[in-house]
Amino acid sequence: MSATVTELFADRIQTIESNGKYTSMELFYLARNVVADLQVIYINNVAYPATTEYFALEAVRAIAPRVMYGMARKDLRISEKIDETTYKIGVTYDYSGTESPDNSDNDADAGDRTITFSSSGGTRHITHSYETITTVGNAPYQNGAINVDGNNNINGVDVLSPTLCFTETHYMTYKKFKISYIRDLNSLQGKINDKQFRGFEAGEVRFDGFTASRRGTKREDLYEITFQFSVIPNQPAQSIQGLEIPAKLGWDYVWFGAKLKATIVDYAPPDSSQGAGGGDVVSDIDGAYIERIYQLGNFGKLMIKTSPFTPVSAKTV
Repeated sequence: MSATVTELFADRIQTIESNGKYTSMELFYLARNVVADLQVIYINNVAYPATTEYFALEAVRAIAPRVMYGMARKDLRISEKIDETTYKIGVTYDYSGTESPDNSDNDADAGDRTITFSSSGGTRHITHSYETITTVGNAPYQNGAINVDGNNNINGVDVLSPTLCFTETHYMTYKKFKISYIRDLNSLQGKINDKQFRGFEAGEVRFDGFTASRRGTKREDLYEITFQFSVIPNQPAQSIQGLEIPAKLGWDYVWFGAKLKATIVDYAPPDSSQGAGGGDVVSDIDGAYIERIYQLGNFGKLMIKTSPFTPVSAKTV
């Protein structure tokens, strides 16, 4: 006679986030009239003595749903042995990133699992200023060139370069995390988005790499993948030292070509017969170059959401 399985609804344990999304659940079942129909069972091609505990777990596994509220069934455990033929069984569920782990047609990442943001104050080297506010004393006007030395070298200065960084952690099944996908991720490292991505315009986001790990060896065990990104906003058209610089992508690099120009200054009095001319060699901006130093890439190959981040609803507590 097969076992009788009944769910103990009053014993359910459920956990949700503040936005209403389920994060974990445990259902409990009562398996009664459990008998060992066989003397030997085979697990991974290894023979073991049959026990009523095994058949109690199998009876519940046949009844318990594989998915609850988007969470995959993970483990079954004997919570209590009431007598030799009656067992209380717990079944745990947690978030899986896929509504049906065994259905390859529905093997899509479910979205934002964990997202972190940070803003770092790195530096970048510049050789010319946006504007020369003033000069003092006999300093020659250098057309925005910074730290020009006695050999007329433009040494420039290191300035703060704010960079926004964010990471996203997603969970994927083995059917999605294949070697072809790993190759795509590797080829995208160091590239910038060719289309709008996560609310940022094309050219603003650089893919810095990823880390991936998988705990366990079961088919339903998921890969945890963390994607790393950096953001520099696109730069609008602007004027630098009288030179009109067109708009550029955030990760494009602009630099200036300069030429040296001798400026003659006559220090002799106007009525002097001495042509006591003196002079300075100054820098003069000859033009600007906008360089594409990172290639554009299709971030759709990341196989994660590309739509803007969705803020928590104002109704969420």
